[in-house]
Amino acid sequence: MTGKLIASKLEELYRLGKKDGEVEPIVVHVDGRPFGRIKDGDTVIFCCRRGEREIQLTEAFVMESFSEFEVKRFRDLEFITLVRYDERFKKVKVAFDFPPLKNTLPEVISSSNLKQLHMAESEKYAHVTFFFNGRRRTPFPNETDILIKSPDVDDLSKVPELSIHELTDELVKELKTGEYDFILVNFANGDVIGHLPEMKPKVECVKHLSKALERTVKSALENDYAVLITADHGLIELGMKSIDPPTPNLGHTTNPVPFFMILPDGEVPFKKEGKISNVAPTVLDLMNLEKPPEMTEESLLLERPSRSYKILLVIMDGWGLGPNDERNPIYVAKPKFWCDLFRRYEHGKLSASGKDVGLLKGRPGNSEAGHMNLGAGRIVIQDEVVIERALADGSFADRKVFVDAFKRLVKEGGRLHLISMLSKKSSHGTIEYPIALVKKAKSMGVRDIFIHVIFNRHGVEDMTASDLLRFFSDEIERYEGVHIVTGMGRRWALDRDKHYDRTKVAYDSLVHGVGIKVE
Repeated sequence: MTGKLIASKLEELYRLGKKDGEVEPIVVHVDGRPFGRIKDGDTVIFCCRRGEREIQLTEAFVMESFSEFEVKRFRDLEFITLVRYDERFKKVKVAFDFPPLKNTLPEVISSSNLKQLHMAESEKYAHVTFFFNGRRRTPFPNETDILIKSPDVDDLSKVPELSIHELTDELVKELKTGEYDFILVNFANGDVIGHLPEMKPKVECVKHLSKALERTVKSALENDYAVLITADHGLIELGMKSIDPPTPNLGHTTNPVPFFMILPDGEVPFKKEGKISNVAPTVLDLMNLEKPPEMTEESLLLERPSRSYKILLVIMDGWGLGPNDERNPIYVAKPKFWCDLFRRYEHGKLSASGKDVGLLKGRPGNSEAGHMNLGAGRIVIQDEVVIERALADGSFADRKVFVDAFKRLVKEGGRLHLISMLSKKSSHGTIEYPIALVKKAKSMGVRDIFIHVIFNRHGVEDMTASDLLRFFSDEIERYEGVHIVTGMGRRWALDRDKHYDRTKVAYDSLVHGVGIKVE
């Protein structure tokens, strides 16, 4: 069982201090040569959903114009993705196709001939563009998008501020022009730093965020913008699951998120509880724009204001309402401006998880669902739910694109490759996807199946990647001709920050067998 060879190598690497998500590609060799590499005539199924972290690796396989690094120009490679990653991928076949949403907040603003600005650092750029715009990659007319580069460092704990101050500098400059009727900005730190195990950088990032928010709100009010502050999901507010014994929380939470509405000239009463999908209708009310019928959620305003406002919407990524004790980095930091907001202004709390954002009941929120619901003004049923339902009723592997691919492989003799997250709960996908596809492919007579797994962040699964790999190996390598042949950290396969040098590492392992050798 080749998967257990990779698991054993992983355990060696753990002893050298390596973490799951950072492990360089481990490649199985047979008779001294890389085994199970991707070749012409094969079919590749990228078994991941969401799409923003999967784009760079997909580009390298399917874009004829790709030039970030040297790639093999395949003549006959069938490439299938679980969901549609990017409308540029014309030759990619899609199993579960979810069309762009109509009449989102950005589209309504654009169709009203108003100008808008979307801003984020690169860690969250896709969220203020693709996801907030309802799965649309092309900006709307009169929409400007600004990306601030995130720090290019291996250890994020050393830069808990990320690029928040550079982002705020640019935001303040744009606020002073008064050019835009609507500005959306994402402050990424709460999510990015919130996933780290150490408490200290989480506390530090909270302090940086509070200072940046103070500058932002002050400038916005001075320039006659109404300020709305909320979040897409919880995370940073629960830095530790417990203090004694110290147990870090590395994953998103189901906690509600805060909601502030700060006007430059007074107050308007609003509901103190709701869902994040109530935010878009509230923005339209404040801008004196009509809500389209597709926005099924209601505004939080209890009465419409007497004037229209320019709006700044601040999304504090991964910033929920947590316990008032030492488990909460926000409580520990006691950031002055953030605490002042709670003392000085009316505020509410919004649900940002589970069914209220189109996820499964009890599921923590995530940035994709959060930004999509924030921009859509309706509860958007997420890809995860549709796919999970298909798994439950047995129709997942019966999708036409899969069945047609398996028929072709049986007829023409190609091999099947499945690229998958090695996870039981990642928002990018789970091992249930390749398990279902292997069963279907083997039942149809596909001979050779090669699995390439991506290790999740260290500590976020219920077991290490090596333990999960052994379990996964027992599940699928009992079928004749099925082999797990590559394993690598998500750092290489799922970069979304234009670090194509990392993407090259993943690509070279899948195609050329470059990596840590096991046999």
